[in-house]
Amino acid sequence: MKKVILEVLGDKGSLSEKKLKKYALKKAPEGESNEEEFDSALASLTKKGKIVLEDEEYKLPSGDDAGSKRKRSGSESNTAEPSEPVAVKKVKESKPKADAASKLPKYEELWKNGEKHWREGTFDPEYLRTNPDKVTRLFCGNLNKKITEEQLKERLPGLLYIKWITDKSTGEFYGSSFLEMKDAASAALAVLQDKTKFLGRPMKLYYCPPRPGDKWPPHPIGSNNSNPNDNPDSSSAHSMTKAKTNEPPRREKTEKPEGCRKLFAGNLSYNIDDETIVDFFKECGTLIGLRWLTRKETEEFRGAGYIEFSTPEEADAAMKLDGKELLGRNIRLDWTN
Repeated sequence: MKKVILEVLGDKGSLSEKKLKKYALKKAPEGESNEEEFDSALASLTKKGKIVLEDEEYKLPSGDDAGSKRKRSGSESNTAEPSEPVAVKKVKESKPKADAASKLPKYEELWKNGEKHWREGTFDPEYLRTNPDKVTRLFCGNLNKKITEEQLKERLPGLLYIKWITDKSTGEFYGSSFLEMKDAASAALAVLQDKTKFLGRPMKLYYCPPRPGDKWPPHPIGSNNSNPNDNPDSSSAHSMTKAKTNEPPRREKTEKPEGCRKLFAGNLSYNIDDETIVDFFKECGTLIGLRWLTRKETEEFRGAGYIEFSTPEEADAAMKLDGKELLGRNIRLDWTN
């Protein structure tokens, strides 16, 4: 199947995954013509750099064709008849070109804005491929909930550490994680697998450096868990306890003060931003106030904040979203002055 994929891209040029699969399955010999063979071969070729993914289309590395042309040109010149000497024209030395990496866009506060760039498709393909900022921490989402550490490490070579994201109360795995790769190159190869199918689901991968001041990884390399649902230590890097049969106890809510328009919002994702929280409450009314809570010493985000609406009725509507999922976590809402 790998050979078939390379032949199809050689004939057709760049293709989306859907079209590439269509041509490859049609051309593949009997016994290899199935989607599992295709997905496995596509992932392997991408890892090894035999094909590249740019603007959601696969193609052969451009250097391959140019290299073969140079070889042919060189062999032809060796067999050609010697020509008459010609005058050599002296040319003025040109200044060295600027480093290509300097022309790439800069992504400010990627730890906070990575989700937005991924969602809006604003990551530059060359930036993703070269990883000029040498980021080794990644966000990996939309994973099969039965996945194991061994399976993820096999899929993403160079993976050193996994922090599975789970519900603090129930221990339920959300299908998302933070990863630490051994170096910038392995991180770049992993990110190129964004949107490729793994265990039946298209993976979500993007660069996500730690928030300034955060300890990362929170536990020593090598303390990983093979299964995101079997760690009895809920405070560990994998924060996952077995889900209980009964609903875990919840903190009692504060009685609503008369005319209150302000809410406390807790258990928020560390990838939350102003736009996301406003969008989450857009059906409730107008959000007129927002303040994130941070630690005084380090300015580290505490995963909580205060929100204020224009009327008490809008705040009542917002309170009904208590416990709803937001960026992989169940938001906790309470009344506050």
